[in-house]
Amino acid sequence: MSPFALRLSSRSSRAALLFLTALLLPQAPVQAEPGIRILNSLRTEELAFNALTTNRAALEALTELPLHTQSFASDGRLKHTLEHPPAREVMTYLTECALPSGATVKWKSRAGDIHAFKGEVGLCPEWEKDKPTQACLGYVTACLLARNNAFGDSVMVSMRGEDSRELRRFNPSGNRHEWSPMFLPCASGEAGLQAECGWLGEHVGACTPGEEVTVAAGAPHPATCTGRLGRIFGDRVLRVCEDPRGCAWGDRVADTLDNPCGGIEPSVDFKCPASGRYSIMSAPYSRAATPGSWVAPVATAGTYPAEPFGAYTFREGAFYGNMFDSRELTVEVVLNPDTFEPKLVNLRFKGVVHDNVHACHGRDWVDGDSHLRSRICANADIGGQQISGCMAHAAGPCEPGSYNPRPARCKVNDGTAVWGDGDFEGCKDSRGIHHPEPITVFLRSPCENVDPQAQTTCGGTCDYSVSPPKCTDSCKLKKSPGQCLQTDACLKDPADCPPPPKQ
Repeated sequence: MSPFALRLSSRSSRAALLFLTALLLPQAPVQAEPGIRILNSLRTEELAFNALTTNRAALEALTELPLHTQSFASDGRLKHTLEHPPAREVMTYLTECALPSGATVKWKSRAGDIHAFKGEVGLCPEWEKDKPTQACLGYVTACLLARNNAFGDSVMVSMRGEDSRELRRFNPSGNRHEWSPMFLPCASGEAGLQAECGWLGEHVGACTPGEEVTVAAGAPHPATCTGRLGRIFGDRVLRVCEDPRGCAWGDRVADTLDNPCGGIEPSVDFKCPASGRYSIMSAPYSRAATPGSWVAPVATAGTYPAEPFGAYTFREGAFYGNMFDSRELTVEVVLNPDTFEPKLVNLRFKGVVHDNVHACHGRDWVDGDSHLRSRICANADIGGQQISGCMAHAAGPCEPGSYNPRPARCKVNDGTAVWGDGDFEGCKDSRGIHHPEPITVFLRSPCENVDPQAQTTCGGTCDYSVSPPKCTDSCKLKKSPGQCLQTDACLKDPADCPPPPKQ
């Protein structure tokens, strides 16, 4: 194990204090739901370069008119924009974000084909009959950004926020205590196994009910105290749950902060639950430690990982701004009026398509700005013209405590309308301008929005059902969630990890 963090000598007394605290405090359900669950599958190059939202005249029409069939039939600024296939794709997502279920916008192409765009989320229901408000445009912008996927994958995300116009917009149940803060950063210096904050969902494992399972991350094999099961960087603890969405400490199947061979690399034995599956959670021993530690657990029986963690618990970051402000557009996609072939018009393009669109990242990314750029930037071919650009500015970290030396962009770590949902509020861009309609995105795993080619790593895989274990080398291993938060150099050699930031 790399000595990323050293445990405090007073860990026993701290653990005892936290144990008593856990007994006194009521346990919130570990659901991390519902939020707005929706697919993230809009290709970044289509969102960035299309004749609807990357065209000044079309943007002006969208902000002046209802999002309605008649607008696209009668207004010359919109009538032919959807002849551009990427514009039709963006229109699909835009309508889903803006209008409620049951609303439909229809458009007839010059060839006579009828296209229907249906509402779903309803972040701007008034747009169906009237021009949109600034708040509407802010939420729809954030929704489109939250749903863009640079790699063309379909990933379900949980969108969270607070809309003062309709408090149930992002919280349909109306229950202010719907979520558990278990997967959010700790407010103060918690540590150990009982702290109900700072956890990361790892994966779900499958096993035969009643069989003995050992789960370990960097620890020796418990039977011989030799070899190494799994990998670890830093000092982390493990919790095993039957529920695939994780669990509170009182509902755990097992947990560990060390191993029976005398080290602090975690290893724990348990009987496979009656359901035949279990989930693993990990956390830094000291929740005040600098982000960057990780585990890659293995199991000695059954299959691990068998499926992704079952709850949307990883806070990727927040998106905000206004992509409908034509004055902030830096490049245009314009269609030939006869052939509808697209061409690019460079207004003042310097790499970002909309100057008033922004994204910030959660604290656990070791290189958060690079992650954001991989998420919101893409290459495109527009009418034979090659262009590379970003849909938004990478504004830095949303919250303090990050590796990123730039200032935290959001004042609020968890809005007050719903306790524990972890929505960022009070967000500013790098110019210091406030944006009151951020949407915070939660994933099941930080690996989900990483380049698919970067989701694998090299290492040994072992079958522990035989003795001695049969091991083979592979470069097709799936990274653990914690590993996806690191840089590749850090994974190859912990000595190459960036130095912890000065707080």
